[in-house]
Amino acid sequence: MRDVQSEHDPRNVPLDYVGIEDVRLPIKVRTKNGQMQSTVGTFAIGVDFPYSFRGTHMSRFMEVLYQHLEEISQSKLRVVLEDIKDRLQATKALIEVGFPYAIDKLTPVTRLETIMYVDASFKAELNKDGYIVTSTVTVPVHTLCPCSKDISDFGAHNQRADVTVSWRGNLWIEDVVSLVEGSASQPLYPLLKRPDEKYVTEKAYLNPKFVEDIAKDLFLKLDPLSPCFKIKVVSHESIHPHNAVAVKEKKNVDENHRNCP
Repeated sequence: MRDVQSEHDPRNVPLDYVGIEDVRLPIKVRTKNGQMQSTVGTFAIGVDFPYSFRGTHMSRFMEVLYQHLEEISQSKLRVVLEDIKDRLQATKALIEVGFPYAIDKLTPVTRLETIMYVDASFKAELNKDGYIVTSTVTVPVHTLCPCSKDISDFGAHNQRADVTVSWRGNLWIEDVVSLVEGSASQPLYPLLKRPDEKYVTEKAYLNPKFVEDIAKDLFLKLDPLSPCFKIKVVSHESIHPHNAVAVKEKKNVDENHRNCP
């Protein structure tokens, strides 16, 4: 059968990236306690493309993904990229997979078992300079405004905020979630009985945080743990039609970490 993709292309125009995206597949992710968590991954995978070929073999991307679904992790993604590089004769391969990740939580007073999902992802690249992987997680938290508390005779406006952290290094998703929640006014819980609700609202009132406070506090916690990372805090304001945002990055001068998250 004629291989049209491999035919010589006289235009001599290499492409920076070719691949597939929005691929949804069942995956397993290793948790901090050593177990495997089943979830659904949304993939994008691709390679650089030489000028000499007319097209790439798109089916090979899916073939590689199907062969590596038994575990998705920072280290396992390197195996995926090595495989696709070899199959497509590429010099660079990239993959990104996003997935909902379940965090087990106990309610603070009644100690009921609950599950909260966070959005997580791994993004990896393998090229002639080596292998780089970036992990990301977005954690919803509770914030209470220090200014509102100070100027009000009673009460203070409070809201939900999303804290997104992208990092390099061997940090578990569970550890980053814990650091984020410890930097907010209070964590969120999928279930709260009345004693729990009383606890979290009063604790938040005693622990007011601006988005700037969260970004600064979290930076100090992550600084000794990761060579480079990015923090973005977005507060969905309850008394404004707009959001409040704070961003803090740590960029490593090491050559291998030039392109930080």
